[in-house]
Amino acid sequence: MRAADFSATLKEAKWLTGGGYNSDMPKFYDDILDDIEREMLRISDDMLVQIFRLHSTTGEVWSPRVDIYETKDKLVVKICAAGVKPDNLDISLSPDDRFLTIRGVRSEGNMLRKGVVRYYQLEVYYGPFERVVALPESVKINRDQLHAAYKEGFIIVTLPKKQSDGVRRVPISD
Repeated sequence: MRAADFSATLKEAKWLTGGGYNSDMPKFYDDILDDIEREMLRISDDMLVQIFRLHSTTGEVWSPRVDIYETKDKLVVKICAAGVKPDNLDISLSPDDRFLTIRGVRSEGNMLRKGVVRYYQLEVYYGPFERVVALPESVKINRDQLHAAYKEGFIIVTLPKKQSDGVRRVPISD
């Protein structure tokens, strides 16, 4: 049975809308399944990070979250790096323009852990990190105009697209 064919009972409608039956924003089954899938991916990603963090021989390892999107004239990579000082960052583009590597260190700075008796939640990662992002092969990068900025806890890397030369006529010789 498809979600579109299902008719919810009053009790189910209240559960789906998050409260009252007359809620303006009903949640449909497909939306709920999308939310569950997104949350499961986040949890499994966090578990992998924890496994590598616990079994790392080089110290704690963490990997920042990344968004990649394309506009008409550029490719943008947005990296979540709250608390990372711009001086502690290194960003490089591979020679073939296929991979962007972001390395850095988030230090605890003045937030010393002395005197801590017990942690109730420990989700913020400190120490060195590295994230290698695969860029879409279909986008040709203009290497001469790369730009990175640090704004409100995010590193915004702008990779302008190469402008197409348009149609090129090929001469025919005798």
